[in-house]
Amino acid sequence: MFDPSETVYIGSALILMLAGMGMTFVFLLIQIWCTELNSKLAARLSHLVPDPEPKKSSKPAPAKAAPAADEGEVVAAIAAAIHASKR
Repeated sequence: MFDPSETVYIGSALILMLAGMGMTFVFLLIQIWCTELNSKLAARLSHLVPDPEPKKSSKPAPAKAAPAADEGEVVAAIAAAIHASKR
């Protein structure tokens, strides 16, 4: 059933799990710290890099599309299709 020597394996597994979780936690703390530091540094030095000028298009604006066909015709076509499908 239960072998007392297996407790050594359980203890080793728990120690390994805690070590892995601890290293992950420390890594994430360092990553958060570095990200915050980088953000503060970029905000302080942003005045050194000018914002790019927006590109102006040399093409004229496209003409507006022609108005759609009479909406009454579209409504009538939809109504006819619904009526035909109910038969």
